[in-house]
Amino acid sequence: MEKESLNRYVRIVLLAGMVVSVSTMVIGLLLYALNPHGWEEVSLSLGEIVEGLTEGNPIAVIDLGIVLLIATPLARVVAALGAFAAGRETKFVMVSLIVLFVILLAVLTGAT
Repeated sequence: MEKESLNRYVRIVLLAGMVVSVSTMVIGLLLYALNPHGWEEVSLSLGEIVEGLTEGNPIAVIDLGIVLLIATPLARVVAALGAFAAGRETKFVMVSLIVLFVILLAVLTGAT
């Protein structure tokens, strides 16, 4: 795969991730500004975010935006993996898989 093509895909993924995550956080902030009372300002777990979204909790919407922002670089690695696989670049596919494995391992073990 050509370097320009790969860069274009990666740029699109990063831009889309940023736009979606920031938009989600802005929506959450607007919802909170419209009804600031009754919502406790705490960090929520992933399960609590889903539950909070069903309840209309603006803090859950803001936290979802933060999770999406954190997930954006991961999506970049997945996009690069797909581009490398489409280009049949085995060495880079293996490196991308190793990076994904290390990220998964860090998430599962809680490593920082």
